[in-house]
Parts: sequence; structure tokens; C-alpha cells
Amino acid sequence: MIVWHVTTWKKLNHYMENGGIKPPVRAWKTIQDAERFSKQTGRRVIIRLKFPENTPILSGHMNMAVVSNQIHNLDHIL
Repeated sequence: MIVWHVTTWKKLNHYMENGGIKPPVRAWKTIQDAERFSKQTGRRVIIRLKFPENTPILSGHMNMAVVSNQIHNLDHIL
């Protein structure tokens, strides 16, 4: 499944230095929810990731957020 991770420029630089995002990795199911969360939190960077289809739903987020317990490597950033 395609999901959207919302972060800051500082955290993105940290992810790039470490080669990826360490778990738990939280993400939104839709770009609209990611954009809403971005505006609410001031986190301006939205990264598109692929999660397994059976990724657990994160409770308390209108069932629109998921959480992965795998490391997500960042092969390239556009």
C-alpha cells in the first residue's frame, strides 16, 4: 500500500544520514490526511512510502493512519 509520512526538514536530513526511517514508522493512508496533518503540525515534508498491505492501523487517528515496525530505507528523494 502507498502511504504518506509527514516530517520536518531536520528529520529528513537525519533519515538521509542514517539511510532510512527507523521503526516505528507512522504514516497516513491518503495524501489529503497527510496534508491536513502537515498544516496542523507545521511539518512541511511529506514522503511517499510503500508499506505491506497488512500494516496495522494506528488507533486514535480516525483509522486513517498506519504504523510499520520495519526500517524503511530511503533509496532516493525527488
